[in-house]
Formats: sequence, structure tokens, C-alpha cells
Amino acid sequence: MTLDPSPRITRPEFQVPQLLAGRRAIVTGAARGIGKAIADTFERAGATVVRLDVKPSDSVQECDVSDEVSVASAFSGAASAGPIDDVVHAAAIAAISSIIEMSVSDFRRVVDVNLTGAFLIAREAARHLGRGGNLVLLASQYGLKGWPLWGAYCASKAGVLRLSDSLVGELAPRGIRVNTISPGSVDTEMVAVTTAEVARQEGTSADEIRRQYEAAIPMGRFARPEEIAFAAVTICSGLFSYVNGSNIVVDGGELSR
Repeated sequence: MTLDPSPRITRPEFQVPQLLAGRRAIVTGAARGIGKAIADTFERAGATVVRLDVKPSDSVQECDVSDEVSVASAFSGAASAGPIDDVVHAAAIAAISSIIEMSVSDFRRVVDVNLTGAFLIAREAARHLGRGGNLVLLASQYGLKGWPLWGAYCASKAGVLRLSDSLVGELAPRGIRVNTISPGSVDTEMVAVTTAEVARQEGTSADEIRRQYEAAIPMGRFARPEEIAFAAVTICSGLFSYVNGSNIVVDGGELSR
């Protein structure tokens, strides 16, 4: 089962300093969840944001990150309005299934969106970013460990981490920094949908699965989407000017256990 949800979770506003004033950014997956939170927070930090997503709206331009032509067209359109300073790639999907039950088409779809999509976005970012530019790829704590029923997602996000490592040396001489963010469990509709699917396959309730997840987090709760967005803003700001090739884990301490 391939999951591609459309979150509608809202959160209270936080004060955001103008760390990105005058910068232009592209954010993928910007119609929902973490991607929307990043786009919103970038704007609150002073940036002009081009929002891309496979599901367009009045404020979001259509872009299928797994499609080479779609990605190239979106970047060309964004660049025609001015230089691009920052690219944050947050678009992703998940497929929850045991290896015995998972279809090849579901596995390939997850890899196409999560890993091939990261490659296509990174390639266009490398072609359009100039000195002082930033490429931020959203990975996952599941790219750092395996987990039952999450095989396709874990594999794709591990690939994102190694892709990022490979790009650091290529792009640093051009003044472009490459970093990743690995969120843990985040309070989005995607997590709600995947939690429900895990519960269905394990024969329990979504509330019980969520309790299990929260019990594994030292802070005892899921992250808010804005807390991931704050990490992206900081990476792209002057505050992190010497941070390059890093993977920022934002998981409430879960991987420490």
C-alpha cells in the first residue's frame, strides 16, 4: 500500500527572526506537512518562496519530483524570476508493508519519489544555485536504522543520506553547502496515516502504535512540523555558514536509545 497523504494540521505561530531576508528559495512537498511548514517558516524568516508539489493550488506550483521534465521545468520557471539561493527538498511518500507482501511497483514508487526525486532536485539545484547557496535534503531517522514494515522507506532515505554525502565534495568548491535533516516522528497527517496502516497490519489500534512510538522518544512526544522547519531555516542562514555535509537529526533523542 503506497501512502501519499494530504495533511491539514495547523499549529500556533512562533516568532521567527528575519534570518533569510532577501533570499529566494524553492521548497518541494510544499502543499502539506513538513514541506508546507518549511515554506511558511521561510517566508516568515524573510525569504521569497517558490512552492512546488505534485498537488498544485493557487499558491503551489505543480511539480512531480520523480519526473525529470517536470523538475527541470519548475526550476527554469523559478529561475526566470530571479536567482535561487536555497533549495529544500521535502517531498516524500511511504509504503507500509512486509517484504513478503510488498509489490515491486510500490517499492519502485517509493524509491522513484524519495530517492530518484532527491537526485533530480539536487541536479537542478546544482545547475541553478550560486555561491552562498544551500541544498537541504529531508532524509529521516529511518534512513539511519531499519524498521519492520518500513523497508522501502528506510532504503530510500538511506540513499538520500549517501547521495548528500557524495554531493558535498562536488558542490563545496562552487560555494554551495549541502546538508540533510533527519526528522523522527512528526505530527503530520502522513504519520497519522502510516501509523494507522501499521496498526492495521499488526492487528492493534493506531492509538496503541502511537503510544509505542512516543514511549521510545525521551521527550515523550512527536515533533511539530515547525520544529523541523526551524532547523531548515537555521541551516540556510548565516548562523550555520560553516556547516556542510552534516545530517541534523531532529528526533527528540530517540536515536540515543
